[in-house]
Amino acid sequence: MLPPAPPAMRLVAAAVLSLALAAPACGEDPALRPTYDLAVDGAVTGAAAAGTLTLLALKNTLAPAECRWCTPPGFDGDLARSLAWGNRDLASKGSDVLQVAIGAGALGYAVLDGRRRGDLEAGLANALLITEATSLALLVDESVKYAVGRARPYAWLGGTRTADRDANLSFFSGHTTFAFAVAASTSTLLVEQGAPDAALVSVAAFALAGTTGYLRLAAQQHYLSDVLAGAAVGTAIGWAVPHFFHAPREGGLRLQPAPGGIAFAW
Repeated sequence: MLPPAPPAMRLVAAAVLSLALAAPACGEDPALRPTYDLAVDGAVTGAAAAGTLTLLALKNTLAPAECRWCTPPGFDGDLARSLAWGNRDLASKGSDVLQVAIGAGALGYAVLDGRRRGDLEAGLANALLITEATSLALLVDESVKYAVGRARPYAWLGGTRTADRDANLSFFSGHTTFAFAVAASTSTLLVEQGAPDAALVSVAAFALAGTTGYLRLAAQQHYLSDVLAGAAVGTAIGWAVPHFFHAPREGGLRLQPAPGGIAFAW
């Protein structure tokens, strides 16, 4: 039996279902809507989310029983000691809460922004595309974690081996990947569509994403290099998916699905 889906994944399902049930609406400017295909993007999102959930469910089978990368470089080790909070559990729970808040806030704002602009379809599409980019980023993160097998800071600093396979999944930070993928995809979609308050929302989203990464350091769940890699991957995928595949129909070079593969469109 699969474990209950984490809150972030439940948001994925909710966003896809909401878009699937929504009736098309006539917005103020259809040219500013993101390009998307409900069948294709829904399938990609669902497959990425299912893949991530499967990897999480099979953690005790697929995750390395022993660390493959056990000792951090000097700067990672020094920061792991100096940035740790006395109450590491509080920092860890804080990062969990902030992760869910970022995801829920981004999806909620996307829908409300579309409604405010008189184009609910665009808002629901944005919610789906944020979910798509984030799901792909998380799938990459989980796959790399199993392949690398890096010991978490608390396991290294404790100096003892543990039977918990999660202790060997430090590289790279999933919380940080999630947060930056949400921030980058939300920012890209809103900015490219000329949404009101896009700049303010972008600054707030990246600030919260950075705070999430800091809390993972404070909890001794990840090293700085784990957090930086998660931020880089999350930002890259969060920007690339909406920018290259879902840019508004206002011209410019972009990639889009085509019969038999992918095509450039102007």
